[in-house]
Amino acid sequence: MKKLLVTTIVILEMANMAGATIFEPEWTEFCPPTYCFTSNNKLSKDAQYWYKRRIQFEKSLAKCAAYEGTQLNNCYSEVRAAEERKNKVWDVRQDEKYRRTEYNREYNMEQVKYNGINRIIETIKK
Repeated sequence: MKKLLVTTIVILEMANMAGATIFEPEWTEFCPPTYCFTSNNKLSKDAQYWYKRRIQFEKSLAKCAAYEGTQLNNCYSEVRAAEERKNKVWDVRQDEKYRRTEYNREYNMEQVKYNGINRIIETIKK
């Protein structure tokens, strides 16, 4: 976190010194292609998440519109940094979700094998 802040400050300072313009962030920079243009889909939690994030992203950009020059560049940089942090959280949650799914799949397969063996044993006992 500290490293990200220092990096952001250094980039901002370099941009200010060079007179460079930081371009307005685009939603497609942060959103997975599957969810970039999704609507409020009540059936998919992932689609709903990205829809709400896009709304918040657009609100953040609207706030930046009140600034000019260096302040505008700073605002865009803050929006970018915030979205990148959110993406890191998303990635961690997706990894956890995948691991849970894999664990459940393996557990269920073991249960099927165990139940099958128990049925065979019960059949043999009769």
